[in-house]
Amino acid sequence: MALSHAEIEQACFMLIACSGAAKSDYLEALELVKKGEYEQADAMIESGDHNYREAHEAHFGLIQEEVATEGGLLTRLTLVHAEDQLALAENTKMLVTQLIELYKLVRK
Repeated sequence: MALSHAEIEQACFMLIACSGAAKSDYLEALELVKKGEYEQADAMIESGDHNYREAHEAHFGLIQEEVATEGGLLTRLTLVHAEDQLALAENTKMLVTQLIELYKLVRK
């Protein structure tokens, strides 16, 4: 059964919110590492990973809907924005985890 417009919109906003939260968690982890608070930084990375997984699940559901729905969804601006947020969260994690490793090396 096809999702309603409201359900699609809700899934898109879930994707945007969770991706944004993941990105914020990763950046907060970096700030904590700068202060030498490694355990708290690790906890923020875990929180970011949780939020990222939630975003990824929402995204996967929308892609499944795209495949099952005549006319598709991928051209909708909200979904494009949501996917952008997901990609930014993933890139932020990659950058932050590398910077954390660098900070740990420098502070040894």
